[in-house]
Amino acid sequence: MSDLLMSQLAATNMVYARFSLEYFIESMKRLGVHNIELYGCSPHFHFWDTDENPVPKLKKQFAGSGLKIVSLMPEENTYPINLAAKESQLRKQTVALYKQFISSAAELDCPQMLLCPGRPSYDQPYWDSYSYARDSISELVEYAEKEGITLMYEVLNNRESYLAANRFDYYRMVKDIDSPCFKCCVDMVHVAANGERMEQYFQLLGDKIGHIHTVDGKPTGHLKWGDGNIDLDDNLNALRKHDYKGYITMEMAAGRYMTDPEPHYRDNIEYLRKHFDGGEL
Repeated sequence: MSDLLMSQLAATNMVYARFSLEYFIESMKRLGVHNIELYGCSPHFHFWDTDENPVPKLKKQFAGSGLKIVSLMPEENTYPINLAAKESQLRKQTVALYKQFISSAAELDCPQMLLCPGRPSYDQPYWDSYSYARDSISELVEYAEKEGITLMYEVLNNRESYLAANRFDYYRMVKDIDSPCFKCCVDMVHVAANGERMEQYFQLLGDKIGHIHTVDGKPTGHLKWGDGNIDLDDNLNALRKHDYKGYITMEMAAGRYMTDPEPHYRDNIEYLRKHFDGGEL
């Protein structure tokens, strides 16, 4: 059983969406955070916000900050994008946008990008939706292989997408798209919401698990630890047992934290410190 170290933790700017990116960077420095999972959304970083390539500006903003972008997480809810849409034009536009994000990850020396399966209509036949998503993802994985980026396929819950609402949905897509550049991001709140355990994900997916989101919930909610009722230690012990060495993003995103996120992030970090095995951020 391996140790979990604080240096594996990353923070995300998602809950700082009502603040400037400059404010977020300074807040992370005050908190002692070094690893960042960059949430790609207005007003911080998105290709639809400007006529110019936003990557050079972003690199300047992070230069000398001591912060490392270890993961890229494009927004998939607030924009008209959907990898599993029945409308071919919408799928085409979504794939084109995500290729831009994949290329930006490479330009930022960021090794990975998160990817969700899409959110089809509930009256859309499952296998139609699955084939749309699989074909879109296959094209993106082929592009990611050329760029040297690993795509992390994220588990959701049935209210968000019935295409990745449990570990078996996950396994189906990973098996169909057999690539070293296609792995899994397992989110603790979705595992709980689906009535599953982290241990079950490791038993089924093994070393295909490449990224973790740690967040509390009731069982949903993306809350800071201590505001929900998920068993943190049960999740962390599964990571220890299976020698997980990757990054673990603190993805707290509840609206009640957004007016003053820094104290909530500080509370979350201190809570996790008591459950990890040592090390520094």
